[in-house]
Amino acid sequence: MTLAETAVQEGPLRTDRLTVHHVRRQAGGPQSPRVLFLGGSNFDLRLKRTFLDAPWVQHCDIVTYEPRGIGRTEQPDGPWTMVDYADDALAVLDAVGWATAHVVAESFGGMTALHLAARAQQRVTQLIISSATAGGPEHASYDIAEFLDLSRQDAARAALCLQDSRQEDLAKTDPDAFEQILAERVAFETAFAVPSIASGGYGRLLTARRGHDCTTALDGITAPTTVIAGRFDRQASPAAQRALAERLPNAELHLMEAGHGILFSAPEALDVTAQALGVAQSVR
Repeated sequence: MTLAETAVQEGPLRTDRLTVHHVRRQAGGPQSPRVLFLGGSNFDLRLKRTFLDAPWVQHCDIVTYEPRGIGRTEQPDGPWTMVDYADDALAVLDAVGWATAHVVAESFGGMTALHLAARAQQRVTQLIISSATAGGPEHASYDIAEFLDLSRQDAARAALCLQDSRQEDLAKTDPDAFEQILAERVAFETAFAVPSIASGGYGRLLTARRGHDCTTALDGITAPTTVIAGRFDRQASPAAQRALAERLPNAELHLMEAGHGILFSAPEALDVTAQALGVAQSVR
């Protein structure tokens, strides 16, 4: 299969645990890297599509899906934990017939990836984790569940300033530019609210997120790991991400001049990911 012959599949994927809404984009031929991408806590594929245009994605067989609680993926009964999210990821690998995969993950997806690697390291070729922490009392990411009680306008403003500390300065120095960014975020928050917040699924996901703690498992995660962090990230602090990289036995840290959620937005992050996967460099 050539790049011109890229195959894209989207829709329900039945696993032995639940049915997820997934996207699979096959490109680069039969020898291309198999990548499981785990998105953040608001990874609704109606709204999050730009990652499909990333240069390195054009050279991979990539599978991703909306996590339980988000979008069109099923919401099983009972309380959820991060182990559930890790086991969902394993079930997706089984459903597509992959014994192993490169796991690329961002934010909440990075937390899931750590639990996945701790539970089934033999399934993980390597980890590429961005904007995520090991959790626990010392290195937890900010508890964004408190934003659920805010209006979508206030939640959008709070999220922007948390995810990139430079936004507060921008609001003062160039309020028109900030208001444009804010309007785009409000539109996203409004669209995301139905069904994910309205159904209660997002709240249940955030409850599981609050219990995230992989600190005691880190020493046993020996897969080659790339940690990509933003210097201006206040949601997953650079200090916590540095601590994650230092605790993992085979990890390297890349600290960039960026905020949260940089995996597909920062050119340097695109390059680092492409290099780790052994595919073509991104085009700046």
